[in-house]
Order: sequence, then C-alpha cells, then structure tokens
Amino acid sequence: MEDVIPSEILKRVIRWWWLVVLIMIAGGVAGMLVVKLQKPIYESQASITTSIDFAYAGRINESQEDAVISVVGDKISSTLVMKEVKDKAEALGISVTDEMLKDRFTKARQGYRWELTVRDNDPQTAQKLTQIWVEAADEGLNTFQAKSQETLALLSAQLALQNCFSQTVIVEPASGYCSNENLASIRFALTETSSSAETSDLQDAILLSNLSTEKTEDAYLPASPVLLKMNLSTLAGSLCGLLVGLGLLMFGKNK
Repeated sequence: MEDVIPSEILKRVIRWWWLVVLIMIAGGVAGMLVVKLQKPIYESQASITTSIDFAYAGRINESQEDAVISVVGDKISSTLVMKEVKDKAEALGISVTDEMLKDRFTKARQGYRWELTVRDNDPQTAQKLTQIWVEAADEGLNTFQAKSQETLALLSAQLALQNCFSQTVIVEPASGYCSNENLASIRFALTETSSSAETSDLQDAILLSNLSTEKTEDAYLPASPVLLKMNLSTLAGSLCGLLVGLGLLMFGKNK
C-alpha cells in the first residue's frame, strides 16, 4: 500500500473538486429522499393561555410567575388528564398507548401560552387527539382553579379560627363565638380545615386562586405532512458524500 502524502491529496482535491461537490450534492439529495420516502407524519396544535389577576394576587417576581405557569403545564400533562385522553380516544375508536403519549404528545411553553401538539400518520386523527387533549386539559385546569379557591377559603378560615382560639385562651372574656364553651367546636374546625387544605402556604394559595386559564386555540386539521429532521438528514447526507469523495481521492489512483 502506498504512503498517503498530504501534498498529493491536496493536489487531487484541487484537481477533482467538482467531483467532491457532486458527491456531496448526491449525498444531500439522498438524505432528503430518505425523509420524504418515510411514512408521512401530520401535526395538529392547540393552545391554552394562562393569566394572573395581579390586582388580587399582588406583586410577584419572575420566579413566582414562572412557577405558577409551570404548574399549569404540569396539570396539562398530568396523569389524570392523559388518562382521560386515552379514555375519550378509545370511545372514538382510537387506540392510544403510553408509548404514543410519550412520543407523539408534546407541549411547549410560549410566554403565557402552552401549545399542545399531537403527531399522527393520519391528519384527522392528529386533529381529534389534539382536540381531546386540549379539552381534557381545560377541564382539568378549571377543576384545579376551583380547588385552589376552595383551599384559599379553607386556609383563611383556619387562620381566623387560630386567631380566635388564641384570643380565647389569652384574653377573657372573649366574644360569644370564641368563648370557652366553643373550644371543642373550634378545635374540630381547625382539624377539618387542616386536613382539607391541599396547600399549606397561604401565599401560594392566594396566587393559585387568582390564576385563570383559557383555551385560546382549537386543534386544526393539518393540510400537509411535516418533514421531521429534513435539514439534519440533508446535512448528514452531504457530510457522508464529502467523506466518500475525499476517500476516493485519497485512496484512488492518479490518472
């Protein structure tokens, strides 16, 4: 085997540059064809927008704001919501597996908006699944908001009862409601509110109770398939073509 001389390789590249370019183009075209020959994938999308009533929630920092919006995202892809998606899809004759939920159902945050995306080989199925998901998420978020408001009411009642109980013990005589005769009722109410409240932080409860969400975009019917990883595949094909071209010049015989 002859030794590879860099200067000779450079001469060959300069001489046969057009051949290397042609092989690179052929490789890029081959990469594009690989993507286009695959089974078409259609993508449908819907969106849910989050808003915070700052008039009641008060001034919050960016970290708290991001945390609240992240809570919305967690609820959108929660186990209960995704189970409802599977059940409703099955009722329509569409089988949705856990693997499909992981690979084809995605959500992305755009500021205050969450975009829900579903991909499928059939455009109508993609639209139906996306609509099912956004409706299930919207319903779940409405339930969550109602529970947050209930939690705030319970925590507020708990705080009021604690103050009342404190006044009863320290200051006598107290009001009729906070009299010693009602201590048992006060203790029972404190126990009930403590066990019912899902959020132990009053500030979080206030913030979440003033959170609202709205389904701002329904799922649309995709008109054409998406070409996933087209640029990456084309680039990979071109690089392979470059390597093949350089290999031919390195190990080929001079003519």
